[in-house]
Amino acid sequence: MAKMTDYVTLEGRNMVRDGLASGQRIGTVMLALGSVGDPKIKEIEKIAREKGVQIQTIPTEELNKMAESRNPQGVIAIMDVPEVISLKQILEKKRNCFILLLNRIDYEQNMGAILRTAWAAGVDGVVASPNGVHEITPVVAKVSMGGAAYVPLIPMSLFQAMKMLHEYAVPVIGVEVEMGKTMYEQKLTGPVAFLMGGESEGLSEPLQKECDYFINIPMQKAVASLNVSVATALVLYEKNRQEKAI
Repeated sequence: MAKMTDYVTLEGRNMVRDGLASGQRIGTVMLALGSVGDPKIKEIEKIAREKGVQIQTIPTEELNKMAESRNPQGVIAIMDVPEVISLKQILEKKRNCFILLLNRIDYEQNMGAILRTAWAAGVDGVVASPNGVHEITPVVAKVSMGGAAYVPLIPMSLFQAMKMLHEYAVPVIGVEVEMGKTMYEQKLTGPVAFLMGGESEGLSEPLQKECDYFINIPMQKAVASLNVSVATALVLYEKNRQEKAI
């Protein structure tokens, strides 16, 4: 398992500006020499100075090499990873909570992609089984494109997490091939926790017994399964779609 990291990078003008405005701790903002005259870059520089954030101006080619995205738009910020909060803190703070449970994620790239999607979809917290990737590593942070700074990643036994979710009346929905209704037929609005299987295996029978009900992602019969980060994205956004349709 790779070591944890204590920072994530934010790339792009909107992402960096939002990061500065969020109250999260940003240590450094790096500006590309070729972008310093741009109005949005000037705005970012002004906010950074007001907040006492260190500003570095570096050659455009150097900044582009540092970027995970193909186009960082002339700015990258280094943001501290916030302290991990507990699932109980989230449940006590927000009644209509949106939780994601992950059963054994083996690849850091998948965890990073899941955190990025979870951030975009409005997930309140991601609980990861300790027997897989469950911490913010440099790879997870990089692939998450800022998501690791905004969505708590909570290492915790899934059985303990599901017990706690039930105590707070949050239904646990298992996402499994050919089980339950399709995600389009099942009501997904309101407080909910989705339980996803890992890359190499689905949900074990003991985990299935803790689920309130199941949904599946309809697929062509010839396709065995989807990548876990892709499957997660589809389910999270189907919940978003249903919420907006109310």
